[in-house]
Amino acid sequence: MKKTLTTLATLALFSTAANADFLRVEAGAGLWSQTNVGYISYEDDDTTAEDRSAEVEKTNAYLWAYVKHPVPFVPNFRLEYSKIESDGYLNGTWKGMRYGGEDLPTTTEMTQIEVIPYYNILDDTFLVTVDLGLDIKFIDYTATGEGDARLVSIALYDESGSFVAPLPYLRARAELPFMNFGLEAVIKYGALDGNTFSDMNIKLDYTFDIMPVLQPGIEVGYREIVMDAESSDGKTVIDLDFSGLYFGLMARF
Repeated sequence: MKKTLTTLATLALFSTAANADFLRVEAGAGLWSQTNVGYISYEDDDTTAEDRSAEVEKTNAYLWAYVKHPVPFVPNFRLEYSKIESDGYLNGTWKGMRYGGEDLPTTTEMTQIEVIPYYNILDDTFLVTVDLGLDIKFIDYTATGEGDARLVSIALYDESGSFVAPLPYLRARAELPFMNFGLEAVIKYGALDGNTFSDMNIKLDYTFDIMPVLQPGIEVGYREIVMDAESSDGKTVIDLDFSGLYFGLMARF
């Protein structure tokens, strides 16, 4: 009996190894139509200011690619690029004077380059894939405003900077048998000292099985990025939500 169990276990292990991919590469690109809801506010002894979104739809490009390899203990890698953008209006007071409205428009832009090392917990096991890793977001941002020149210190500004946001990463995927469809969900979420940053999406894709080496496909999904944070001194509060549908092309090698 023990010999039989050992033989079966060996055969199962060999079968798993034989079906594992030696190397897999996938990439995709498309457009994300996003609408921002929320605000950024600031308050000190002289100033109160609120940059509130005008909730205008913006469309920006996105890119992604990943490489899966068979080297033990070395994580696989995924790379992503995306951009989020918002128009808004500034309102507040400066030294007792009120200002704001549509004559003080603002623009906020953030570009994200994400490096994601991850491990396969399940790899197409019973048509299910589960990945766990760390999403390291390298974010560059710019914020500009223009308006009444009499309020130069408030109405006219051009700020930029960069920061890094590491978030736990979870990806789950299910292949629909015999249909070339795949359903996928990705969750990136982090919380620290009451501040939260989440980036989630769900998509449906279809792969055209027309070439043995290169398999093109299409994807459609919904993505939402939420930032809820407060500066250590309590003067700046961020409450932003970017969400919308995306559509793109993809390829498997």
